[in-house]
Amino acid sequence: MNENPTCEEILQELAKSINPEAARGLNVDIQFVFSGAQSGTYYLHLADGKCSVHKGELGYARLTIRTDVNDWINLQTGRTNWTEAMMQRKFMATGNFPLLARLPQIFKIG
Repeated sequence: MNENPTCEEILQELAKSINPEAARGLNVDIQFVFSGAQSGTYYLHLADGKCSVHKGELGYARLTIRTDVNDWINLQTGRTNWTEAMMQRKFMATGNFPLLARLPQIFKIG
């Protein structure tokens, strides 16, 4: 990841790290709402063990994650541990919590 990635580049890296086995059978959209130095609204579409990144806001997402872009970069790159990030409220999530709990297995996070 470059030194100052855009929100889209961050999610593209996340999408590339998908574990097809862990994502098998999922057909979901995950909304990301980034705040901070950069802000933006994107979503990941998971289907058939593949993941694509899209700009915009969905009317309905199975899971929505709201976070500061720098906090998410630290989480995604392993500078912050997934459990610590949840405990320290580095992100807020609404929606499907079992899906949220599976994200570290579906993607290379932390």
